[in-house]
Amino acid sequence: MQSLSLSNGQSIPQVGFGTAAIGSMHQNDSHVKDTVLKAIELGYRHIDTASFYGNEQTVGQAIAESGVARKDFFITTKVWDTQQGYQPTLAAMERSLELLGLDYVDLYLVHWPYPEKTHATWKALEKLHEEKCARSLGLSNFTKRDIQQLFEVAEIKPVYNQLELHPYMTQKPLIEYCESKGMVVSCWSPLGSGSWSDVKFEDKPMADPVITKLAEKYGVSAGQVIIKWDVQQGRVVIPKSESEKNMRANLELDHFSLTEQELNAIDELNRDERFGDDPVDAYQANLDRPVPQV
Repeated sequence: MQSLSLSNGQSIPQVGFGTAAIGSMHQNDSHVKDTVLKAIELGYRHIDTASFYGNEQTVGQAIAESGVARKDFFITTKVWDTQQGYQPTLAAMERSLELLGLDYVDLYLVHWPYPEKTHATWKALEKLHEEKCARSLGLSNFTKRDIQQLFEVAEIKPVYNQLELHPYMTQKPLIEYCESKGMVVSCWSPLGSGSWSDVKFEDKPMADPVITKLAEKYGVSAGQVIIKWDVQQGRVVIPKSESEKNMRANLELDHFSLTEQELNAIDELNRDERFGDDPVDAYQANLDRPVPQV
């Protein structure tokens, strides 16, 4: 599996396995464990979860039962808005590690920008890095302004920013800014097809004629075309699937390449269309959405 190097020298598998809303959001049962186990069996080693997903416990059980050595995994989790601030973030990490059954995570992210708490939260992340609870530190959903605010106090710079990024929301200026600051860009909902959104499938990039024609040309799925578009441009991709067929396909990308013209054609599908929340004010609603009790 292809990997990228983070700016601190750590290696990250370029295609990860997303665990948000396996079954449904906050589901934490044998179905989640079995789905993650199947992903690991198929070759996924980068597993992305979060305290808010409510499934760290069963994700951790899958990791433990997989028979794969801990050193061969790259595990990401995230601190939620209701957990932000200095002491709450330290407590959040302690709880995440307890649920995951791990001594450390490979990457710890601030799930959403919460400007009033950014400085204190990041200082807590730096302490967790110093204590080797988190090998790398990063961001999720941070805008340029949020990153600039963080850089005013950050002694350890973030190595990663995970964004809603798909052919209808390409975020090219933000990608360029992140990369100029040494951050790898990662894509959540890379196919623009999250079951959590109310958008009809035919209105999503997976159904776009540009994508489907390329899929037909190369004899691959629409999802494979979109993931390849990201991978060829040096981004980490975090697709989620509960179908073994799709899990397998999302890793099978080496037998075709998109031309520069085709990459540009997908770029040009951009509509600045979010299917998820707007990072500018998402924290306001998130404060009424607590981390589920496990």
